[in-house]
Amino acid sequence: MKETRYLVARELRATGSGKEKKIEGYACTWGTQADLGNFFEVIAPKPFSSLESDQVVMLFNHDDNLILGRSGVNLDLTQDEVGLKFVCTLNDSTVASDCHANLRSGIISECSFAFTVNPNGESWSTLPDGRMLRTLKDLRLWDTSVVTAPAYPGTSAAARNVVADDIQARMAAATRAASKNNLGVVPFSRCDARSEDSFNSVDEANGIINWADGSDEDRSADSPVENTFKAAQGFLYVKGRGEKRSDYIGPHHTIVDGKLAHSQIGTLRCMSDLVRGKLDIPAEHRAAAKEHMVSELNLWFGDDSTDDLEQSEIERSRNRLRLEVAKLSL
Repeated sequence: MKETRYLVARELRATGSGKEKKIEGYACTWGTQADLGNFFEVIAPKPFSSLESDQVVMLFNHDDNLILGRSGVNLDLTQDEVGLKFVCTLNDSTVASDCHANLRSGIISECSFAFTVNPNGESWSTLPDGRMLRTLKDLRLWDTSVVTAPAYPGTSAAARNVVADDIQARMAAATRAASKNNLGVVPFSRCDARSEDSFNSVDEANGIINWADGSDEDRSADSPVENTFKAAQGFLYVKGRGEKRSDYIGPHHTIVDGKLAHSQIGTLRCMSDLVRGKLDIPAEHRAAAKEHMVSELNLWFGDDSTDDLEQSEIERSRNRLRLEVAKLSL
């Protein structure tokens, strides 16, 4: 069944003029958790399996009568390390001209996309607070749309039918099947902040848990953790119910200005510990742990040129090489 997602599009902009008017940006990004009310949702990297063969259209407000572009004609879709990027070269139609003008003036700033989940294209896991996380891994894209509707106002996501009708049943089945005895690998989620400063695993682990609990103490291994969901975000794996400090394995984040941030050195150190078997993670969870760490590595060494438009091609090539070497070590 077709589903839609609304968001403030990353880098959505109107470019060009005259006969070369374009709309470009990201229809969605990977690794960003969205709160859909009864569950969280995250899109795994590059989940769209058939962009080249499917006839994907770009619309205004998901209205088939207000078409802006079509893949293979004037709509280019690519999956990079950030998300699903689109570039639509507009014609002289009224809807195209109006949409371009409204984007350029800032009247419109949001985007949406419609998709269906392919068979076995989603997975469910239990977050430390007991809520479910849906990870979208294999999708068919139907359309991208520039929209005037706000992104999930209040709790209206379900009311606006943005999720499939049978999603609650699938979530309930996954909830029943999920183990309550082991919270497992923490799902990857992108943070806004990053740090290249030095990294001490013990100090950073205590700092993350203190940040989560709103306290300031020197924690022992058996000290209790109150805000398990918030604390887990800074680690790779959580044992049991995450009730005590020693349950939190593989710190690779840090706290910068009161916010959780990705740590370059922490990521490399955690990856090294995972490879050498120094982390107390069961064998059945190591594949998911590896997937998490690859996503972390992509943030630092992937070809994400949008984060630094001045980065040279030589440096991007070096980063790609570092990333491949790091992945091989996993």
